[in-house]
Amino acid sequence: MAHDVDQALREWATRATDEELDAGPTLADLGGAAAVADQGDEIATGAQLPYLLAAVARDLASLPDKHATPLLAAVARGLREPSAAWTLAEALDVLCAHPALVARLGTRTSRDLVAHAQAALAGEADSALAQPAIAGLLRLVIAEQANRHHLLLLLTEITGGEPPQALERLPILIGIAHDHLTDTAELLTVLSTLENHPELSPATRADAGFELALADERAALQATDYTAAEERLRRALMRFKDLDRTHENRLDARAHAAAIEAVLIFAELAHDPPPSEASNYLTSVADRLAVTTAHLAAWSGRMHQLPWLSARGLTQSAWSRLVTTMQTASAHLSQPSWYYPDAALNDLLKIYQASRSVHAHLDQHHGLKVLISPALEASFIRHQGLLHHLQQALTTDPQLTDHPDARALYEAVQERQHRSTTAHQEAVPGKALTGRPALAALFHADTAALRDDLDPHLLDQLEQHIQQANKGYTPTGNHRLDAHLEFLLDFLATSPAWKPSDSHHFTTLLEQFLRFLYDRFDAQADLYGTRTAYLGPPPDTRKPWPEKSVQDDFHQHLAGTLTPGTIQREIIDVASGRTDITYTPQPGSRFVAEIKRRTTAWNRDTLERDYLAQATNYTATGPPFGLLLVGDHSKHQGGYPDIDDSIWVTRHARSPTEIPRFIVVGILPIGRATPSALRR
Repeated sequence: MAHDVDQALREWATRATDEELDAGPTLADLGGAAAVADQGDEIATGAQLPYLLAAVARDLASLPDKHATPLLAAVARGLREPSAAWTLAEALDVLCAHPALVARLGTRTSRDLVAHAQAALAGEADSALAQPAIAGLLRLVIAEQANRHHLLLLLTEITGGEPPQALERLPILIGIAHDHLTDTAELLTVLSTLENHPELSPATRADAGFELALADERAALQATDYTAAEERLRRALMRFKDLDRTHENRLDARAHAAAIEAVLIFAELAHDPPPSEASNYLTSVADRLAVTTAHLAAWSGRMHQLPWLSARGLTQSAWSRLVTTMQTASAHLSQPSWYYPDAALNDLLKIYQASRSVHAHLDQHHGLKVLISPALEASFIRHQGLLHHLQQALTTDPQLTDHPDARALYEAVQERQHRSTTAHQEAVPGKALTGRPALAALFHADTAALRDDLDPHLLDQLEQHIQQANKGYTPTGNHRLDAHLEFLLDFLATSPAWKPSDSHHFTTLLEQFLRFLYDRFDAQADLYGTRTAYLGPPPDTRKPWPEKSVQDDFHQHLAGTLTPGTIQREIIDVASGRTDITYTPQPGSRFVAEIKRRTTAWNRDTLERDYLAQATNYTATGPPFGLLLVGDHSKHQGGYPDIDDSIWVTRHARSPTEIPRFIVVGILPIGRATPSALRR
């Protein structure tokens, strides 16, 4: 690389902040656009290609043509003639993060990547180029910035006779392509060929076997009835168990095997009365799943994943949710509503979606980073899961069980649960559910007609309950939420008490805490009618919204997404006080959310000084983890802080010998003025 540009890069690296290092240098940091353009070819064909791409991408919008033309030509040459496979891989990471640069380079990028892959697979170029070239092409296809047919033609022509090094990690890419693209059944044949090819390395063959097992799991999640779902789950279980037996480092296979075993327990209980040992069996599987998934998160990292694959925070939370479902269920096997695998299947669906999501940058003007989940409809499982959730709510939620009309709805739910019809009919039974689409979608023409005089207030409560539960099943696509959750979980993992099963239970609660804050942070005050009116100006400007408004909304959010019966409020005699909201996923495991409202300006120090002692005290006899939610009702004339500055974890030990208590703090701006009323 030219000496002056190299020297400028070194000087920039010594003074750059962490954020600047992540973003990469600008052309000015490399000595200016003119200097870089003059030496572009030399830079592009060396090890500094990723830095050149970052600099061009950051300044592309303001570059005059006299500099843009030679710089784009140099970038294109660097992608066409990379100095090494790792250079191409890092360069593609930069390129995929800048859709505007992809658009300016045009189709030549995808053509060059296809050429790299073809040459590597044919043994005519460095075999190591195959994986980054195909991975880059796949990412561009998923982001709709390249032609999918070129990729599919390339992948379906793989025979297993290619150089072994060229096929390393390709099964994973083939599996992701099968997840995210349509009409890709031929890719399963390619995976089967790789799995059974005797000349390939055991790791490559194991990767192919794992992807085939996931394909069976995916087919089960898309089944239209339990019989078909159970058949495919058992096929997947056989594959995962075989991988676990022959490859002790495949914790991912062990975790999926334990998850499917847990689901199948419920499938068996759905047909027969539960035997006396059912609770112990379920507890055993749940404990094994808890330990395995904790090890998977702690030790596997990205061993079997690519850096741009999976929503890591949401994946960890999805595993934790299944563990929590299992352990909560083992204490409630005497309740008929637990004899159905609906909840566990929905949790398995969330795991699949989160672990197979892809990080992508869309919109060439803003480069929006999103999570794209695999194309997985799973309408039958979603429908049955929501119906199961409604049944549990009607039998365990005190706000619903005491209502006289709840019995009529419960009987209708039982009838639906015991029928084998699918979720594709759309007839609404009578007039009772007209105008309540989420609730009406759970009942169909074969259901006995509901009375038309059911209490509309109860129906409105249930409509919101089901809408909230449906949101809990739906991928957010929000990369920022996922990264935020991953950061918080990494911080919590520094606690010596962060161990299964408490770690799984609190992770489940934490995800819903974050979802609540992200959902409400930018929401309009009429998001859920009067329930969220507190987000806007109070009716009487002399009286701020009461603390109860925030507490009611958060309580309804948790009650609509977590297992009914595990969320309580106003419990007395906890640390000599009364808790605001308590989450008890199983006996002996209790987590408290303290809710406050503040009308004066705040910073982290003042909030922790005023509220941390009380929030911490509620953890005195339970796991050392809790939540503090503060409704910020101070004046917002200049707006309010970014959500990243409004959520954090704080540590507090009340004595030298106490295990530090970890409290996750979230600040929600309430009583907001309209944006047009803001002033600088």
